[in-house]
Amino acid sequence: MSRPPRRNSPQPKRQRNAKAFRDPHAAREAQRYEHPIPSREAILEWLTRHGQPADAQAIARTLQLRDDRSREALDKRLRAMLRDGQLLQNRSGDFAPARKLDLIAGSVLANAEGYGFLRPDEGGEDLYLSPAQMRQVLHGDRVLASVVGVDRRGRRQGAIREVLERRAPRLVGRVVEEHGVMVVDPDDRRLHQDVLIPPDARNGARAGQIVIAEITDPPTQQRGPIGRVVAVLGERLQPSLVVEMAIASHGLPHEWPIDATREAEAVEPEVSRAECKGRVDLREVPLVTIDGADARDFDDAVYAEPLRGGGFRLIVAIADVSHYVQPETALDDEAYQRGTSVYFPGFVVPMLPETLSNGICSLNPRGERLCMVCEMRIDARGETTRAKFYPGLMRSHARLTYDRVWQAVGEGDKAARRDLKDVLPQLENLHALYASLAKQRRQRGAIDFDSGEVKYRLDAQGNVASLGAQPRNDAHRLIEECMIAANVQAAKFLAKKKIPAPYRVHAPPPEGKYEDLLEFLREYKLKLPPIEKVTPADFSKLLERTRDRPDAGLIQSVLLRSQSLASYQPANHGHFGLALDAYAHFTSPIRRYPDLLVHRAIRYALAGGKPDAYLYTESRMAALATHCSQTERRAEEAERDVDERYKCAWMEQHVGAQFDGLITGVTSFGLFVELDESKVTGLVHVSQLPNDYYHFDAVRHLLSGERSRTHFRLGDAVRVQVLRASMEDRKVDFRLVQDFAQKPPAQTPPKQKSPARKSHTHKRG
Repeated sequence: MSRPPRRNSPQPKRQRNAKAFRDPHAAREAQRYEHPIPSREAILEWLTRHGQPADAQAIARTLQLRDDRSREALDKRLRAMLRDGQLLQNRSGDFAPARKLDLIAGSVLANAEGYGFLRPDEGGEDLYLSPAQMRQVLHGDRVLASVVGVDRRGRRQGAIREVLERRAPRLVGRVVEEHGVMVVDPDDRRLHQDVLIPPDARNGARAGQIVIAEITDPPTQQRGPIGRVVAVLGERLQPSLVVEMAIASHGLPHEWPIDATREAEAVEPEVSRAECKGRVDLREVPLVTIDGADARDFDDAVYAEPLRGGGFRLIVAIADVSHYVQPETALDDEAYQRGTSVYFPGFVVPMLPETLSNGICSLNPRGERLCMVCEMRIDARGETTRAKFYPGLMRSHARLTYDRVWQAVGEGDKAARRDLKDVLPQLENLHALYASLAKQRRQRGAIDFDSGEVKYRLDAQGNVASLGAQPRNDAHRLIEECMIAANVQAAKFLAKKKIPAPYRVHAPPPEGKYEDLLEFLREYKLKLPPIEKVTPADFSKLLERTRDRPDAGLIQSVLLRSQSLASYQPANHGHFGLALDAYAHFTSPIRRYPDLLVHRAIRYALAGGKPDAYLYTESRMAALATHCSQTERRAEEAERDVDERYKCAWMEQHVGAQFDGLITGVTSFGLFVELDESKVTGLVHVSQLPNDYYHFDAVRHLLSGERSRTHFRLGDAVRVQVLRASMEDRKVDFRLVQDFAQKPPAQTPPKQKSPARKSHTHKRG
């Protein structure tokens, strides 16, 4: 029998480490799980202190996890940490913290030319990925990469170390067959590798057909992706297939798992008496919803009343989705996977099943609904002086549309005022409140990109019957300002309570984009301060100064393109565009998962919960915020894809017709023109310009004829004829039909090529 060690003898190293191990978040894990294990933070801390990679057995031994249930829970946690980019696993199966290895987690953005970029999850400068690096990945994959150098242009170059998560496997493309080998050429040009289809995976597809394919084996350094044909869509792209193609191409989850469907069906369609307990009764308050005419789910309702002494009481009531969609359920998991509802003309891929999104969660008129309320007191200057949150019970007193409200309170239309007489005083209060909120918005310098939305009308066969830009009115802006006010208070409330939540963050413009913007503005005799001094108010003032110019739309478009992309982040860094120090999305939990997370955080804080014991840790919230940003980008790309194809379908019906437009892009090979009414953009190739040699001045965005001395520049009004349009290529070609013999600008570039200006020459004719 071995002798027990003496009290003063040194303990073995493994025992010392085990005894020294403490999980600072043990209480939180115990509250969250019936059989808790150490937190992610604790695992990362131990691996960092350990100083070298360790396998799962060593981690389990150190964490004193001995039974099978605990070991299984650890394996699941380690896999989740690998997926979220917190850990890296080497070829030996050992784990190491990604940050310790100076690795960057992010999404791959591919270019049709074969190279790509890594967009870091935590923001910052993109990493350039060479064609050689891109061979093993596809657009949309999430990877870990390291910085391996800087190229001649000063860009950081990256090398892919590990693929964390593959993009959705499905894509749309056209079948190509040569010498008995079949591949699918992806419709998305960013998917730069063809998908090889083995003979037993062709599903009856023939060369030339458009198909939905599924990648079964992702690409490697040695070969491209391998897949199978899932469905044949046809020989020619039809408008009726456009949405189906976008859903497949962008990997949008659109089929409901049976467990999620069962949970949704189990929700009672009416509010029960038990559910009303502990809620503020707002059923007699004349709350109304104001949305577009085609809206089917109603997230938000509003009410305003003037206060004695000035100012207003504003109630923003939001559908209480967090009551019906509980964490870690099948319904919640599917909502997380979708991240957001995706809106196509005439069709929606919802985040929640319609029994919830259009039923019990939707603030439909005259039905009792549960809500989460932000009640504010707003002074005459438009500043919120007090705010509180509470769960409520409400009844919408009317379902209103933007246009009808504006006709009643903005245009004084007698018929509209008669139709809305029951809620007209309430609407006039809201309009008066809007005047104060709009004034405050201007004073703080928020940027107001006020562009109309292109609306489509489809016929019974799915063809585009009409399209056109729909301008915004003050009813749109009224609701927008009420929602912004509530979102600000949600962010401030959660920041004060220190409960992990996703904040909506919009950073100042990136330096590269801002320098391009300054160069553009100089050509128009306009200017902005240096990047280190620019504020949102500077952009706002510039928009105001140029609002009445013929090229105002172009200037606004260029200013908009110079901005950073807004994203969800676990820390509150403010919103540059809105000129706000705190901002979160609170007002649309039916269609946005981040809003649902914000509601859960507010509910938890109202119940007196402490940050350390919250269901979502800071590291988990960081992963959720990244995921929500990615699903938002995915939805935007899918919507833009459909938008472009429908515009092309509309133009296919108008080949030979003439339209007025504005030059919105000048290149060495021609002009991009946006049509005034439909906002369709097409190319006037240099071959469709008057016969001449054309010189391109990249600095001044100018294309000038050498002999005729005609010139074309950004913002010029032109008339064009539609030559051709292709839904498949998403391209529209125009030709110039107006004699454009303008005199050159005052500062004509010299005939000799200036070393300070890049010039390209194209001959037409």
